[in-house]
Amino acid sequence: MERTAMLPAAERLVADLRQAFADGLEETARWRHCRGLLQTLLGDGELRAHAEAWPVTGFDGRKVSNLLFYVDPDYGFAINALIKNPGGRAMVHDHGPSWTIYGLLRGTERIVRYDAAPCDNDSDGGRFRITETESRTCGPGEVDIVPPGQIHCEFAGDEKSIAVIVRSRRSGTFDQFRYLDDGSRTVMRGPEQIPYKLS
Repeated sequence: MERTAMLPAAERLVADLRQAFADGLEETARWRHCRGLLQTLLGDGELRAHAEAWPVTGFDGRKVSNLLFYVDPDYGFAINALIKNPGGRAMVHDHGPSWTIYGLLRGTERIVRYDAAPCDNDSDGGRFRITETESRTCGPGEVDIVPPGQIHCEFAGDEKSIAVIVRSRRSGTFDQFRYLDDGSRTVMRGPEQIPYKLS
């Protein structure tokens, strides 16, 4: 079945990233290269205009959802969007084995990194001490690379934020961890994927 073509700038990102895979670019270098491709996409006026109609997704206190624009049939990477209301936040989480290239199209977000160490004298072995290791505020056009296993969280500022995300694997196809306030962690399958046309 033939897919619907996306906006030209998104199609260029897909073509360029597919070429990086085909050329055998080493994994870390490939996702650093993708960072530049996503920065170019974020500067596209047609994409910014299209994004104004995207519905709010994110974390509603019970579940997380993302818009899903594209999944590559050969290399498995996916393009998503995450739209948060003012003051919205993610949960503290990792992305399991997936690389995530996260770019802000609109608004600001505070992006926080964490370390997790097993708690001392933890009788059931399932509690962690979560420590903030890095925090920075990002604005439109900035792109964050989240390597596999990196624990993090994003906090939206005073206006709606819109992020475009390139993932090395489609969410829902692998396990990842969510870290809770009581120090426990749970396995999850990632955000609900809501198909959405980027055309």
